[in-house]
Amino acid sequence: MRKLAVTLALATTALSTPALARDNAWYVGVEGGAMIVEDIDYDLSTPAGGTSTVDHDYGYDVGGFVGYDFGAFRVEAEVSYRKASLDSYRSTTAIPVYTAGGALTTVGAGDYDAGGSTSALSFMGNAMLDFGQDDGVSGFVGAGAGVARVKASDYRLNENGSFLDDSDTVFAWQAIAGIRAPLSEKVDVSLKYRFFNAENVKLVDVAGRGYDGRFRSHSIMGGLTFNFGEPAAPPPPPMM
Repeated sequence: MRKLAVTLALATTALSTPALARDNAWYVGVEGGAMIVEDIDYDLSTPAGGTSTVDHDYGYDVGGFVGYDFGAFRVEAEVSYRKASLDSYRSTTAIPVYTAGGALTTVGAGDYDAGGSTSALSFMGNAMLDFGQDDGVSGFVGAGAGVARVKASDYRLNENGSFLDDSDTVFAWQAIAGIRAPLSEKVDVSLKYRFFNAENVKLVDVAGRGYDGRFRSHSIMGGLTFNFGEPAAPPPPPMM
């Protein structure tokens, strides 16, 4: 009877606590979700001078990563792409526009509905710190740095042509926090928040004016991670 009780207890423990394959192992993952872009404030260069502000609709943020889990600490390489459409464009100075005949002219300073989009393709290295139990919901925080190609695509006030379509590659950094839980011994599901920042973005419009600003976004993302380690072996049965 005593042997039977011990056997049942060990079996119950094995079923309730999955053997995971995270520590000291490689992993890959994919993620995606919704994004908010902060208003982009551009300083306009001479001879025009002045400032402009770009307001966006909600956008999306997707990416993939590969990393190595040392236990409580992880390092990873990440590529991600984020994009949002323009909602409005505001300027303190005249804005170049094309007429129906293709001629370049200007409209006065003001607040306008606008078309186009802003995107950022980034390549980042991240350092992550995990806390909590591996066999349940656990948390993580981290930060990353790298480069981002920020692109203003087809900014326009009418359908006759864009006044800004340019890109710049700049230094970028990000801060991350989230939670994850195992779906199986080798697959985790996660939910995370990401703040992304790309500074000193410099662009040039069709009139030759320079734009100097920064791209900042806030994303809520779901993800799947696939771990390549071997699950820990179960403990040996107690000596009887």
